[in-house]
Amino acid sequence: MTRNWKDVWSSRTLDRNRTSVLERLMAADGLDTGFGNVTEEAWREFSLGVADRVGAKAGTRVYEVGCGAGAFLLPWHERGCAVGGLDQSPALIAFASEAMPGGEWMVADATAVPTDRRAEVVLACGVFMYFPDHAYARDVLAKMIAKSAGHLLVLDVPDRERQDAAMAFRRGSLGEAEYEEKYRGLDHLFFDRLWMRDTLGALGASDVEIEDQRVRGYQNAQFRFNVFARV
Repeated sequence: MTRNWKDVWSSRTLDRNRTSVLERLMAADGLDTGFGNVTEEAWREFSLGVADRVGAKAGTRVYEVGCGAGAFLLPWHERGCAVGGLDQSPALIAFASEAMPGGEWMVADATAVPTDRRAEVVLACGVFMYFPDHAYARDVLAKMIAKSAGHLLVLDVPDRERQDAAMAFRRGSLGEAEYEEKYRGLDHLFFDRLWMRDTLGALGASDVEIEDQRVRGYQNAQFRFNVFARV
């Protein structure tokens, strides 16, 4: 049977034995894998650092494409932001809705971003790698721009320049046999920084800034980058 990422994420469960809501959401969103032991403290530091950078405060509307269980959004929700997002996984959306009731949640494909109600911050974190190709990614970026009334963020993007090193690290961390057993057919899509800059510019975004990803304890960060833009 052919494996795909949609099936993987739809089968995720919520470990209620974990000590906090954020820790449960982080595990459901895959931050409990062998590629980095990200602590709750480090994740909050990353998430709220981004929130501070874009000036998010109580009442700020923020929408995440591919939000999963909502681990990135929970610290924003706790700050008083009006959060929402979409994801293909009904299970993960259910977890997000339970953790952040009142949010704007929907089960949908990433290209189905609703643009009738705009948000000051529209983002995607660690999801572009699961897209089928760059044409699809461009369509998602266009919808995100149409949704945004200020900031556009694309975070934790696999860097094509570091693709060989990233794959060597992933295979070496688990061992070839275990990696093949777990990830056969589950490829990541890598992006060139210039492609991201040019595509966003062509779609009407401005002030595009691209920088290395940095999250304490997250080993994949060395192969990823973050994009900040204005709409």
